[in-house]
Amino acid sequence: MDLLDRRRFLRGLCPCRTNSSDDIEGWKELFNRARYGSYSERRAAAHSIGTLLGKAQQAAQYRELLLQLKNELDALMEDPKSASDVLGVMKKHGHAHKGAARKNFRRAYTVFAIQTPAEVANWLNERLSLKATKRVTTDSKIVRNLTRWLEHRTTFQPTRKTSEDEIIERARQLQPSLFSA
Repeated sequence: MDLLDRRRFLRGLCPCRTNSSDDIEGWKELFNRARYGSYSERRAAAHSIGTLLGKAQQAAQYRELLLQLKNELDALMEDPKSASDVLGVMKKHGHAHKGAARKNFRRAYTVFAIQTPAEVANWLNERLSLKATKRVTTDSKIVRNLTRWLEHRTTFQPTRKTSEDEIIERARQLQPSLFSA
């Protein structure tokens, strides 16, 4: 496949051009091209990745696809040059807010990747730096309620973005004792 065909292939995967998220191998190749492709391939891949990240905050099928591509996304964001290229193109195309940094990108990715009770418990324990005696488990009431709330958000308000601060505030409402000294 020559360069022009590869660019067409990369653009064809973009969620802004198609509603299909079935080609996991194609997406893996797209992430590979985002790191090691030519300049035009990296830009086309960055646009597709930015669109995928935006769609993943709104639709379950893209969220599931992104979770399947977690290793590829992590590898891409750990490489400073690739991360800079992707974030730069994302900003240009409106997929990232002004001043977006890898830290903010990681937080946004983490929030919509929280789906199971185990992920909620791990996130909460890590985010609040809970000691062994205060750590929450998957069967605790706060984790069950937060999981149900996040599922409800995803199902009934798919376009609404949920921030870390919102999750923390909800946890504070559900179990104030977790936040006391």
